[in-house]
Amino acid sequence: RELAEELESHLQMHIEDNVRSGMRPEEARRQALIRLGGVEPTKEICRDAWGVRIINELAQDIRYGLRQLRRNPGFAVVAVLTLALGIGANTAMFSVIDAVLLRPLPYAHPSQLVSVQQRVSHGVSSFVSYPNFSDWRSQNHVFSSMAAYRETNFTLTGSGEPVQLPGEIVTWEIFRLLGVRPVLGRDFLQQEVQAGSNEVMLSHRLWQSRFGSNPKIVGHVVALGGKSYTICGVMPPGFQFPLSAEPAELWTAIATDAEGKTPQTSERGAPVFRVIARLKPRVNPTHA
Repeated sequence: RELAEELESHLQMHIEDNVRSGMRPEEARRQALIRLGGVEPTKEICRDAWGVRIINELAQDIRYGLRQLRRNPGFAVVAVLTLALGIGANTAMFSVIDAVLLRPLPYAHPSQLVSVQQRVSHGVSSFVSYPNFSDWRSQNHVFSSMAAYRETNFTLTGSGEPVQLPGEIVTWEIFRLLGVRPVLGRDFLQQEVQAGSNEVMLSHRLWQSRFGSNPKIVGHVVALGGKSYTICGVMPPGFQFPLSAEPAELWTAIATDAEGKTPQTSERGAPVFRVIARLKPRVNPTHA
């Protein structure tokens, strides 16, 4: 309405100017419209400049869409579910990308950390057998430290209702490599790679939710999968490793895989571990 009134006032001014110059009223109005460029085209130009046209078209599209959804409730349900799944999938994907690629890794000197993989006949494998890892660790000259880990699940019993928890079986140096120390107790020791050395470290979440934030939890024995483990430490709040998997609630030393007649730690043909390493100073990934 304000736009129409403003354009009309401009038009009247042009008409008055033309009449004063000697034009008849009809000719004065025609020339004024020509000079103005037409009322409706000028309105559209102004609306585009203000963004009003976009808003009007969006409102019309929304009204039309709502009418169509009311007429087809089945289609409406499918459309809403599709949008929900799409938004959920994108949110989950961004959360992983944000944690893994965008934000700096929450470890000491993250630029020195690398993932080590092996080339096999059909391409590149991110999984490595323990004997291969052991050879890499002892023979390389470009890493200050290396560690191996694999995902697993543990059934915790003897402390409330039995519950299955995501966890990691790791080599003893993993937390020192990451530069993260426990808030209670200690991390693993080198001798705890031997069979029968059943030590476990808890996440801060598990320590709070399952053990009531007991400050004297170190040294307690818990049952995991029917075996007894001694709690040696509790990791700090917010600590997560690895980042790209379901958050681990506990970590055990690789001694678990060193048991039995054919222990997994001696199976060169069993690529089940992932490997992470820290570059030595002044060594870049290409050199490594």
